[in-house]
Amino acid sequence: MMAGYDSVVIGGGIGGLAAAYTLYKRGYRVLVIEAANRVGGVIHSVTTPEGFTLDCGPNTLGTKDVRLWQELIDLGLRDRITPATRHGKRRFILINGKPVEIPSSPVSLVTTPLLSWQGKLRVLAEPFVKNEPASADESVAAFFSRRIGPEATARLLDPFVAGVYAGDPNQLSAAAVFPSVWEAAQRGGSIVRGMFKKPKQAKPAVGEPKMRSRTFSFRAGLAEWPRALARALGSGNVLTGRKAVGLRNRGDYWEVTVDGSGEIETITTRSVIIATPAYAAAELVEPLDSSVASALRGIPYAPVAVVHLGFRRDQLSRELNGFGVLAPSSERRQFLGILWASSLFPHVAPADRALTITLAGGAIRPELAEQSEEALIEAAIRDNQQVLGINGQPLLTHVTRWRYAIPQYTFGHRERMAAIERLEQRWPTLQFAGSYRGGVGVPKTWATGVQTGERVAAALDAQGTTANTLEQARG
Repeated sequence: MMAGYDSVVIGGGIGGLAAAYTLYKRGYRVLVIEAANRVGGVIHSVTTPEGFTLDCGPNTLGTKDVRLWQELIDLGLRDRITPATRHGKRRFILINGKPVEIPSSPVSLVTTPLLSWQGKLRVLAEPFVKNEPASADESVAAFFSRRIGPEATARLLDPFVAGVYAGDPNQLSAAAVFPSVWEAAQRGGSIVRGMFKKPKQAKPAVGEPKMRSRTFSFRAGLAEWPRALARALGSGNVLTGRKAVGLRNRGDYWEVTVDGSGEIETITTRSVIIATPAYAAAELVEPLDSSVASALRGIPYAPVAVVHLGFRRDQLSRELNGFGVLAPSSERRQFLGILWASSLFPHVAPADRALTITLAGGAIRPELAEQSEEALIEAAIRDNQQVLGINGQPLLTHVTRWRYAIPQYTFGHRERMAAIERLEQRWPTLQFAGSYRGGVGVPKTWATGVQTGERVAAALDAQGTTANTLEQARG
């Protein structure tokens, strides 16, 4: 039997690593167990022999969280940070087969060809539209159609939901996906009025640092971040290629059963953080609470295929100056979006090359992510040629599939989260972290991990027993 720990974190994605690092900085002895042979989860970066840097999952970080920024500095990543170019502020939506820039100001909203005059007036009328009683769990599509009109919902919200959640706005819960917007509408009778009636928050302490939102990556891709966290925790405290297959409560401590290449080990720990995807967490908690396991299994995941294409710059018929283009479901295209990676971060491609990322699949058309690699590449090339005006065949192709890419906050999601919270209240030394709670973006998943680590630290402080005394008590 291995030595006892203050906390065992099951799952080495960014949420689990953030929780572990939060506890580690407070002096607790932490062990991270990861089933894959690397840390990072869906954050995965590859450098090719041709000199391209491929982010096979998320490819940017956007934050104004001072704590996150400071953590990156503490991890020694300051000189590795690469800010996005100014082109990243320009984002496009595909309308009638052509990329149209998204409005970024009230003036551009008035002049944009994305909406008809009737659609624009309907958006501007939002503060004056009566807030009709809604169902207990209204869809994103229904909520925004009521508030800003069906045209803006179809042309602006639909592609946004596809780009962030790979989701179906008719199946996602508005209250779960956009909690602050939903609450504003309930509070003020409209989104705009509700934002002005937002409850006053405590003023920041004098001298408390602030920062504007920044979008960035790292020289070798986003995976530098989870790798740096693993290094900080220490190689002996991060075990990859090990799968947690059992969890048992023993009163004052927990036992975690781990399978490492057929060798079964039992680890004792004062607390456990489950930071796996929801479906994997369900298997671990089934013996503890079948209703929570059922709630976790009720969280669906959308599949996504990621296709990288590398071109010579002279194959571009026009400059790709922007973040990328998203496709509304009404366009019936093969792709969710095409990101202009080398426009945002020039370092990801050699100077005379360009790199794009085509995303396919999602909740509406999951079958697209299941196509053969050849079919995915062929479709991506065709869409890059037709939509972006790129000529000829790519120099580089690379396909990554994520069968369970992004959790979907569907109807009943808040109730599922409430079931998890009740279990956490019952056992404060058992906590959950992951992108299925608190938001799917990487910074939000990190923040959820930090908060989970803080809750466990509070529970451990309340216990007042160290891992060493646990081992002494057990002989």
